[in-house]
Amino acid sequence: MNLKKYTGIAFSVMALALISSCKKDDDNKTPSTNKRNIKYEIKGNYTGHLNVVYNDNVNGNTTLTVTTLPWTKEVTYASNVVGIGIGGNTASSRVGQAGQNIVLTIYAGGTIARTTNATPDANGLINLPTLTYIIP
Repeated sequence: MNLKKYTGIAFSVMALALISSCKKDDDNKTPSTNKRNIKYEIKGNYTGHLNVVYNDNVNGNTTLTVTTLPWTKEVTYASNVVGIGIGGNTASSRVGQAGQNIVLTIYAGGTIARTTNATPDANGLINLPTLTYIIP
């Protein structure tokens, strides 16, 4: 339980740090509405369960357990949301196997905005690197 709590706190801190360090290129430029349509995707052959946390700078964290891959979640964010993030790790209920893999992707407006991959360790445990994205 503490791992979930600390993971959520870490995602929030990272998102807030990114948001506060960004500057606008053009104050009169309005964000593209299609860039607000975000799709989170996790795919691969990992057979373990994953604790996944996705968040934004307004609504905070959403935590869930993913039990099968592929997994997707589509969210349309309001204009006051400027920073989002997603990451995860193995749920203690079920681990995978060494040699499996996961690809984590954030799509913005149907285009890949960020992507990373991960493989489990010898014990079948995996840690998905946190991906963050600033919505233009």
